[in-house]
Amino acid sequence: MPQPPLNARRPGLRGVWLMVLAGWLALGIFGALAIEEEYEQVVADRADRLLETTDYALESRQAELARIARILARDERVREILSRARPMVVLEGGGGGGEEAAELRRELAHAVTPIATELIYGEDRVLQFHLGPEAVSFLRVHAPERFGDELASLRPLLARVYRSGEGAVGFEVGRVYSGFRAVEPVWAPNPGGSSRVVGTVEVGTGITPIDRYLSSSRDARAALLLPADLAEANIWAEMREERNMAPIGSGAYYLDGPAVDHPGLEAALGLVDSSPPARWRFTADGVHWLAVSRSVPLVEQGDGVPARLLAVESINDLYTAMQQRLVTLATAVIVAIALTSLALWLLSRWQGTRWMVVVDQAEAERDALFELSPQPLELTDMQGRSLLTNEAFRRTFGPRDAEAPLGWSVRGLSGLQLEAFERAIARGERWNGALKLPALYGEAGWFRVQVVPIRGEAGGPARLWWFFQDVDRERRAAAVAQAERDRLDAFLAASPAVIYTYLADVPDRLEYVSANIEEILGYQPDALIDGPDWWEQTLHPADRERAMAEADFSRWHNDRKRSRYRLLRPDGSALWVTDHARLLRDEAGRPERVVGALIDSRETVTLESRLAESERLYRSIVEGVEDAIFLVRVEADGGFRFLASNPAHERTTGLARESLVGATPEDVLSADNARHVVTQYRRCLEAAAPIRYRETLDLPAGRSEWRTTLTPIRDESGRFSLIAGVAVRVGPED
Repeated sequence: MPQPPLNARRPGLRGVWLMVLAGWLALGIFGALAIEEEYEQVVADRADRLLETTDYALESRQAELARIARILARDERVREILSRARPMVVLEGGGGGGEEAAELRRELAHAVTPIATELIYGEDRVLQFHLGPEAVSFLRVHAPERFGDELASLRPLLARVYRSGEGAVGFEVGRVYSGFRAVEPVWAPNPGGSSRVVGTVEVGTGITPIDRYLSSSRDARAALLLPADLAEANIWAEMREERNMAPIGSGAYYLDGPAVDHPGLEAALGLVDSSPPARWRFTADGVHWLAVSRSVPLVEQGDGVPARLLAVESINDLYTAMQQRLVTLATAVIVAIALTSLALWLLSRWQGTRWMVVVDQAEAERDALFELSPQPLELTDMQGRSLLTNEAFRRTFGPRDAEAPLGWSVRGLSGLQLEAFERAIARGERWNGALKLPALYGEAGWFRVQVVPIRGEAGGPARLWWFFQDVDRERRAAAVAQAERDRLDAFLAASPAVIYTYLADVPDRLEYVSANIEEILGYQPDALIDGPDWWEQTLHPADRERAMAEADFSRWHNDRKRSRYRLLRPDGSALWVTDHARLLRDEAGRPERVVGALIDSRETVTLESRLAESERLYRSIVEGVEDAIFLVRVEADGGFRFLASNPAHERTTGLARESLVGATPEDVLSADNARHVVTQYRRCLEAAAPIRYRETLDLPAGRSEWRTTLTPIRDESGRFSLIAGVAVRVGPED
């Protein structure tokens, strides 16, 4: 058999060292690129979550404003008072009206004070009532001294409500303040069978509740930016000066809201230009920050340029983790290069040669085999004697015995398969087949085998390369993959949400739906996938038109939607569900598929109903109880003013509710009685707990003795801002 020439020369260990060095360096570079790519992805995911949280905070606050406005607009007392106020203001000369209108204004303030205190106080909200159709400001609960302004020409949201007779929510820039507004029409009582809009209820808020929510949920901060042209055209110059409003960044926007006290938010504002991106990163004072912005459409104001809601969150933790991983990778590469160099140097010393030692061809082939082949390989002569094997081969079959019998039958070849093998090898052609061979660990298994002849100097086959591929391992891998899919299906089936997908171009046919839909809605998954229009057919008739409109993903904001509607079960019963969906796009940006989740919302709907009932119960208890109940506001300077009282308080004390609201003790009580009650109020604040005492007071209803309980109430900052009082009139024998 031809033998390789012994003087065949190949590069020695130095060449191997250079190749290994290049490999380690390439591995380090690719590893660093992978770490940076992963960092970019993690930052992008955090930006998505920050934007989602910002959207949720904005949408939930607007929904809350609309809910409060609806409650007040449907209150019978509000409707009755505004119905009387509108002709009274006209009769008394327009504007804010005269004495009769003022009396109605006080009556309205007394009527809404309890619910306004509960729903609005401490939430940075404003509440006001207007008379239509000119939207004359009748009562500003947050600023009762200001009234009589005609706002329909200045406030598009008010004008829209008066035109349509339907509530509206939006963002407006006013002469003094800007913010999110919810306006609901107030319909006059209609005993004669006709109804009309006599006024509106407006509830508004600024950026503070959204900023507070982001701070508590994500340790992020938010700010609201107004287009400079719009701010200068609408907000009075003296108000901009009083509120220290000035252009930020490139001057295209004004900051609306309280002064910024957050370093990341302050730095982000300095970077804002005429068209801020949806997200960006920056560094300020050595801290890495992530900023996102979203547009806030304005209600028919300006030239269509929206306001911007800007949110900032620190990503210093992500940046630090990336730097640590890069340092670890660099250290590992340096250590690997050092150990490889040491190993090659020791190998050269063991061989007794220099770095430029030459090796024979067999040794070079073995080294290349070890480095380049991950699958079992074997080199044999033409009699079946094993010449070389790689590590993968030895792990699979064990080391070859030099004394093993020769011949092809010991390798599993026999019969027609052996004849085909010998014919192919004799012609110098490759042979492919499947052999059942004994593995080192475990029983015999099937291997896909390829044999490649190597020609010698004489031109005929001299050696054979054997390539082995474990077919059973592929089957095991396929079984593992199937098991993973089964586990995923089991996980989705145990989820409280029904997961579904459908292709964007075939929206009426489901591509996938989780098995738990049968438990939640009572439908078989296979039947839904095979049948078209299932979703549309199971929508509750009262919700179908709205749900179908919301399903149009061309109208989704940021390719996401959240809607609530009812689906009909096979037995005809209805189930409230909340539908969260996201549109996925391909690399070209075209809609590809929709992934969504249906969540059982029966408890949420029930809780909302109970909340409305509790609000009605609260009002009935306060108004119907026989004990005298009153509410006192603690002023910033330490003074006290009455906020509200119930009818029992008015009957037993003789103090009219309309004269009590906003008055100090000195305004409605004698000097001695005023000093006495102020002393008790201060004692309650110092005790920081409820106090009880007996007292004798000279009141308009006469001199009487009372058993009084005072309870201090904290606001969100922890300061005692309210005192709730309950007084029971007692006799000398009690």
